[in-house]
Amino acid sequence: MDNNVKMVPAICTQCGGKVEVDKTKAEATCHFCGSSFMIEKAVNNYNVQYANIEHADNVNIDVTGAVKEVLNFAGAQMNESRKVRQEQRKIDSEIHRRNSAAFFKLYGFMLAGMLAFGLIAFIIMQFTGDTEDNAQSDETGTSVIDCWVNEGALYTDIDIGDYLEWKYQDFDSYGVSLSSEDSNINSYYSCVVPSNIFDEGVGYVVTAGFDRMTMASDPSYYCVVRVYIEDYQIVDADELVIVEDLSEYNYD
Repeated sequence: MDNNVKMVPAICTQCGGKVEVDKTKAEATCHFCGSSFMIEKAVNNYNVQYANIEHADNVNIDVTGAVKEVLNFAGAQMNESRKVRQEQRKIDSEIHRRNSAAFFKLYGFMLAGMLAFGLIAFIIMQFTGDTEDNAQSDETGTSVIDCWVNEGALYTDIDIGDYLEWKYQDFDSYGVSLSSEDSNINSYYSCVVPSNIFDEGVGYVVTAGFDRMTMASDPSYYCVVRVYIEDYQIVDADELVIVEDLSEYNYD
């Protein structure tokens, strides 16, 4: 054998034995089983079964590159997913902030409205008093007068804040009579009903305020209320009127 001939490993295509052959020749004989085989096929079979180190390095490099690509792709997806979650959290936080601001703004408006309503109701109560069934009120000097109809009668309640003394004027009233009356230095109260002979029509209830300081015989003020009578019942009344003289009142 020529020493310059380069022998290469091969696998016998018949018995699978490992042999060395001259790659420049077309055929060789297996020294294990004596079979002849094609050298090119035997060498290819050997290379497939026993990949050389250089080829294996290339495979490792390819595999490593593929893994890196997979890892890089996975990392990119995770980063993108993290960014999406961060953006969503920002959006959710902004929505929550806006909803909270809108709620507190609406609550503030409702609270302000309730306070305003309460203040208006308080002011109205101060001017009208706690009345029922067609109640009216007026102020004479510093006396506050409330009149209202209830169960067929006219009630008058006066909170006296000055030096007046109030009395029911039987001779000035018309179609009605005094049912009860109570007077002291701070307040006055009366209940007036239709007279026994007046079953229907328009009547007038007159209450007069006298100055205690001067002891004058003539009233300083008159409180006149027009009432409407049906079947011996006071069913309604106009708003009370304060005059200094009865001639100022319009009886029409």
